[in-house]
Amino acid sequence: MNDAPHEDEAVERVLMALRPRRRAVPRLAHPLREAQDLEVQTPYGPVMAWRLDPWGSSGNAPATLLVHGWEDDNALWGPLIDQLQAVGRPVVVMDLPGHGYSQATNCSVGRGAVAVRAVYDALGPIDSVVGHSYGCPLSTQAMADGMKIDRAVLIATGWPNMASSALWERIKDRTGADDAVIAKAKAAADESDVFPPFDYETLAARMTAKVLFIHSLDDDGAPPESSRKLADVWPGAALQWTDGLGHQLVAQDDATLMGVVEFLERG
Repeated sequence: MNDAPHEDEAVERVLMALRPRRRAVPRLAHPLREAQDLEVQTPYGPVMAWRLDPWGSSGNAPATLLVHGWEDDNALWGPLIDQLQAVGRPVVVMDLPGHGYSQATNCSVGRGAVAVRAVYDALGPIDSVVGHSYGCPLSTQAMADGMKIDRAVLIATGWPNMASSALWERIKDRTGADDAVIAKAKAAADESDVFPPFDYETLAARMTAKVLFIHSLDDDGAPPESSRKLADVWPGAALQWTDGLGHQLVAQDDATLMGVVEFLERG
């Protein structure tokens, strides 16, 4: 009996597990209920985005683009939207492909960055970006691809490491696949656009935007060392450490966000 078709199906299931798991019920950050929404077209499917201008604004003032991380959505940014609105700064928020209200599904670095750039083009003017976790490399790639940004804040930056044994152990536990299937899936992933090779440090060294890296020392979702390495090569980078906020709360902590707003408002 030929088990190859069954094994191929198992490999495909593992590869699908490398894509983001979408929440069953999409969320909307409370401040965005008053925002202009727009389904932005990309070559790989549409993504949802929102622009919120302060009351009385003409809509022509430069905004800050907020880019969430892996298996998250626009709702992450509720506290920061409130703080930016309080100082009169417009915001643009998006759901990445495979997340929230966005219909597009593939969120590789390349395709995710295309989506970020498409939102930048559709809902500008935009002069700054704040990314969290996986949203940081996507924003950086979008800048390398022509998104003109003056200031960037990259919080808890991280990106999938396809060579990480811990990643593949999590995928194995999630799917129940055996070692042979995992080995074939890893080989297939290395040759596909699920997560193509991505040299973050080389990209960072080419950046011209002023940048602030923020990372909590107790982050168990992305190594704090990744922010230090990037800050070492990004010209003129600033690095801010905090502690006790983990991977998620660092993007919602009031004191930390006050520093983000101050950095963005320096002009």
